[in-house]
Amino acid sequence: MRIHFWHATLSLFYAALVLIGIAWLAATSRLASFIPLSDFVLMTLATFRLVHLFTYDSITAFIREWFVGYDNHTFKGSLGHLINCPWCTGLWFSFIVVFFYFATPFAWYIILILALAALGSSLQLIANWVGWSAEAKKKEAQGIALPR
Repeated sequence: MRIHFWHATLSLFYAALVLIGIAWLAATSRLASFIPLSDFVLMTLATFRLVHLFTYDSITAFIREWFVGYDNHTFKGSLGHLINCPWCTGLWFSFIVVFFYFATPFAWYIILILALAALGSSLQLIANWVGWSAEAKKKEAQGIALPR
């Protein structure tokens, strides 16, 4: 089994960052053992929105393009893998959202904005799906062949 140096290094950096963040929150008495369900849902939606923003949205394509064309075994290649992987960026952004949620009360407003954006995007996708499904059923009922 071959270990990928930069992937392993970034994983260890992430683990260290999480431990340092938790230690700082605990030392400053900002770490709580309970999160209200409503805040948990907001943090979940905010993380979803950040992941989608950085891995898929065109507004951040310029960031993803910084890492195109690099060998997978280089630092920039590993960062490119990280930013293009929703599972990977999800771990990083979930830590960032949770850390700032506990670190400062001002983060709640940013989390709320991101959560509302995620909910709005999700509702738009559902509305599009319903519309497309209805249009397909209408054409099917009229006997119009659907393109494949």
